[in-house]
Amino acid sequence: MHTRGGHMVGNGHDEAFSRVRFWTITGFAWLFLVALLFRLFDLQVVDGETYLNRSRSNFLQERRIPHTRGLILDQAGAPLVDNRPAKDVYLTLGLMPDSERSLRRLMAHLEMNYAQLKATDKALLAELKKKHPLWVVAKKELATTQCQSLEKYLDKNKMPGIRVDYDLQGQNVCQVMLDPLSFPSRAGVLRRVTDVIGLNGAEAEQAIQKMWRKSRGLGKFKPIPFVMDVSYDVYARLESAISVGDLPGVSAFDDQRRRYIEGDFATHVLGFMNELSPKELKKKKDAGYRMGDQIGRRGIERVYENVLRGTDGKEEVVVDAKGRRLGVSWAQDLLGEDRYREAEPGHSVVLSIDSQMQHRAETAFQGRAGSVVALEVNTGFVLALASFPDYDPNLLNSKERSTLVTSLNTNPDKPWINKAVQEHYAPGSTFKAITAVAGLVNNLTGNYNSRYCPGFYQMGRTKWRCFHRGGHGHIALAEAMQKSCDTYFYSLGHELGIDRLAATSTLLGFGQPTGIDLDGEIPGIIPDKAWYKKHFGRYSPGYVVNNSIGQGDVTVTPLQLASAYAALINGGRVFRPQLVREILNHRGEVVEEKQPELVNQLDSIEQELELVRRSMGYVTQKGGTANGLLYRKDLPDMSLWLRDSGLVLGGKTGTAQVVKLSKAIAHLDPEEVKYEQRDHAWFVGFMPAHKPEVIIVTMTEHGGFGGTTSAPVTAQVAQVWFDEVRGKGRFSNLEPMPKVRSLKELKAEKEENHEYLQ
Repeated sequence: MHTRGGHMVGNGHDEAFSRVRFWTITGFAWLFLVALLFRLFDLQVVDGETYLNRSRSNFLQERRIPHTRGLILDQAGAPLVDNRPAKDVYLTLGLMPDSERSLRRLMAHLEMNYAQLKATDKALLAELKKKHPLWVVAKKELATTQCQSLEKYLDKNKMPGIRVDYDLQGQNVCQVMLDPLSFPSRAGVLRRVTDVIGLNGAEAEQAIQKMWRKSRGLGKFKPIPFVMDVSYDVYARLESAISVGDLPGVSAFDDQRRRYIEGDFATHVLGFMNELSPKELKKKKDAGYRMGDQIGRRGIERVYENVLRGTDGKEEVVVDAKGRRLGVSWAQDLLGEDRYREAEPGHSVVLSIDSQMQHRAETAFQGRAGSVVALEVNTGFVLALASFPDYDPNLLNSKERSTLVTSLNTNPDKPWINKAVQEHYAPGSTFKAITAVAGLVNNLTGNYNSRYCPGFYQMGRTKWRCFHRGGHGHIALAEAMQKSCDTYFYSLGHELGIDRLAATSTLLGFGQPTGIDLDGEIPGIIPDKAWYKKHFGRYSPGYVVNNSIGQGDVTVTPLQLASAYAALINGGRVFRPQLVREILNHRGEVVEEKQPELVNQLDSIEQELELVRRSMGYVTQKGGTANGLLYRKDLPDMSLWLRDSGLVLGGKTGTAQVVKLSKAIAHLDPEEVKYEQRDHAWFVGFMPAHKPEVIIVTMTEHGGFGGTTSAPVTAQVAQVWFDEVRGKGRFSNLEPMPKVRSLKELKAEKEENHEYLQ
């Protein structure tokens, strides 16, 4: 740059370069614009019809690949719950034809106004509600030329369900008829699909209404569950109709359903599944649940839902206007590589349940209602848990569902309830063992301590009768347990007081859930002074007299009683009952192994607990309340086994009063008393009595006497356990149980040991 005449003059070379750069950029912009216009012309004019059809008739859908739910196995690895293939029918309302829109396409050809269109639409819908729909007249008289024009339109656009009738009464006119079943309409599709599935009118209406509730807003563009788990025959007919376009918007997908292999076996342990409600779905959507999904409702299915449930996969597909999948290459290119994600299967759970013991518990039980619980004494693992009455959970996912649910809801014996953990009862004389432990812990009784039983216990003017009206005379603890002397424990309970009895009971796990891996467990009731003042405004010393023999206001669940007795006979260790031993991945590898969980430990009372255990070892011996087990004519094999096995079944009977009966009928044969007035029957049994490994509790509602009704069930379950472990070479050398010593013999022993009666 230089100056001339005092002015600055630009360089001509720079200006020329700027002009070249400007025109170069402008040229490239024009070339890009022209190329873009040519491409738009190609898309919209040359291939416009092709892409228009694609845009109108093709949709992108994300389809789920259902995961495989984990299995539920018994302790030997045999499956109790698995999955079976299922076919589910889904509807996408947005892909179904609309009858009004279909009629609008014919308005000009039929010379029809809007009012006539609405009337025809209404007539079509009315016919579809009939068992045998009739053709509807869309146009009664139409010029032949119009009819010919209509037929050309129909041939080109492939609209089904329209018929043209010529030469009516010799006139040069035609009549146009519509078939409600095949004319393009949502109602027609719904009618056709319900006919194929085989739903009756009420079932079809219920399914349709349920579907409408799920299809609000954008939901109509997503597949909505319609009818689940159809038969293979129905599935084949649906697929045939779908493939030729007769059921637009209808899809049949592969899925799985739970199969409870042995029907009503271990029902209350395994649980069942059913569909999520709309309210639940909102809460669970972020966890991967979708419309139509099922969820565990009871038992292991519910508690281990997050373990058993896997993760669904997905597949994005292109479907045509009728919902049929397109496999053309351009569709696959459109979706890309991320269109597919595999499903991840859920984990399986291995239960502690021994199927043979469970089977025997279920077949041996003879009452209408009640439960059986078997635990490993030194771990807390559950070997059997049966509740009665039961039901087949398979039927809850079948056509019999509504009938079954009605039956279960109206059954007075409450089959929905798991009687082992969700029902509590007065424990009757089985609670005497807890009173005995409380007395020993508080130094109010001992091996050589005796109490006098005249056949009743009196406090002031109130008398509590012993079940043996003639009285037991002077009786020590072991004999009082063997003969179930009420008076002994009335006296001991009164000395203890309600708070000390409640404290020992609480240490053993009563009055609180055990923590078992089942849903709905209740705590039962262990009252103390504060409880009585809260509920009744006062406390009376007579309350503890009733509670000390398991009557009054104390209530327990069968599982609590089993767990507490396990602690009494294992040295004072209270374990959390558990149903699951292992969790496996889909390859069968152990991902978690459960260990026994110690909840509480009763310290420094091993000798006291040993005394209680030994005192319960005589229940089936001569003079014991379950001695009749050794000579049951109706169960000869069981009785022979008890006499000859070399193992002693220890335990305690219990008879819990339901209503106070008059003296005239209180001791009648239970069969002569109304069912609802009969006592509940308990039996707690453990084996072998000298070194217990298994404890079995049987509770029979309104069963009468525990030694008669419940004890045989416990004994038969114990026999299965013994036969199994005997096969493993155990218990070859058994210590004989010492006989119960009389008070005279105890005194002689005491004097020999230079001890004194308390």
